[in-house]
Amino acid sequence: MKLIISMTLLLTSIGQTVDEQRSGTTLGTSGTEQTKLNRFAPGETWPDTLGKHIQAHGGGIILRDDTFYWYGEDRTPGAQTGVSCYSSKDLYNWKHEAVALPHSALPADIRDETFIERPKVIFNPSTGKYVMWMHLEQTGYHFARAGIALGNKPEGPFTFLNHMRPVQYDFGYKDNDPDRQKEFGGTYRDMNLFVDDDGRAYTFYASEHNATMYIVRLNEEFTAPETPIVENKTWARAFIGKYREAPAPFKFKDRYYIISSGCTGWKPNAAEYAVAENILGPWQTKGNPCIGEEAELTFRSQSTFVLPVPGKPGCYIFMADRWTPRRLFDSRYIWLPFIIGADGTFTIEWLDNWDLSYFDKKQ
Repeated sequence: MKLIISMTLLLTSIGQTVDEQRSGTTLGTSGTEQTKLNRFAPGETWPDTLGKHIQAHGGGIILRDDTFYWYGEDRTPGAQTGVSCYSSKDLYNWKHEAVALPHSALPADIRDETFIERPKVIFNPSTGKYVMWMHLEQTGYHFARAGIALGNKPEGPFTFLNHMRPVQYDFGYKDNDPDRQKEFGGTYRDMNLFVDDDGRAYTFYASEHNATMYIVRLNEEFTAPETPIVENKTWARAFIGKYREAPAPFKFKDRYYIISSGCTGWKPNAAEYAVAENILGPWQTKGNPCIGEEAELTFRSQSTFVLPVPGKPGCYIFMADRWTPRRLFDSRYIWLPFIIGADGTFTIEWLDNWDLSYFDKKQ
């Protein structure tokens, strides 16, 4: 479903400083002055409407009516990782709605040892439910399961439904495989969700101990794989043996795209994008879309999501995380614009700050 909304593009005047360009001052409901942002500043602290650094790491965004909802890892110090939800009308200013799925919502038998990574949410129009998928992990990274939760409202609360490894496939397991893939199925690590134009939903995730990406069509409720599971019909292996993670899929016209990262732990590496005529592949690798200084490190960040700009076909926002492993709560967000050209290619360049008028100027 294509949702088109009108946005007010807040322009800045000549002679302002970067900080002045990024924000103005409005009177909050409490009567205190609160900062209102009107630009993106990649890599800088991004305060919510209460002035706190946004906690939505490894996240993704959905658009419902005229409101964006941003979900991600809540890495607030002193708390076990939950899934936070923020809302915005303009993509610059984000209100913290709730911890949509607190860590305490995980099942008791896995709760103490398990943490949440890269949560994503999609809406199911048939059931009226908001469906959250996430990577569940434990120390050593051998748990590697998908977690699924359901909510009646975008801000939650979400109720945990199940955890699983979606696909069992014998790619040649080792007898001493610490991930126990022969027993439980291929590992489920860095992941994303994608809803196609026909309403079918898919999960993309790093599997086979990160060596191969799996693309799996979901059932009508978006809560499990579509069954029967048939390779190259309802699911597929992609980038076999290439060790790609942090998948960020999107679509333009009739072509599918995906931006991904190499596997280098918390250290950044070169992004790569690929295209396909069919969502299950085959996928054709096109190389690193980033250009300019630090392009080989994806500007010291890692992909998490690609957001289509409403009302601007071919215009997207590349969303990435600049991880700070020892201070994950202080990890920064790298949002950069790009436009797909007439030849179907695109590049992503660094901008110290920018606003949505970028897409009007470039088209």
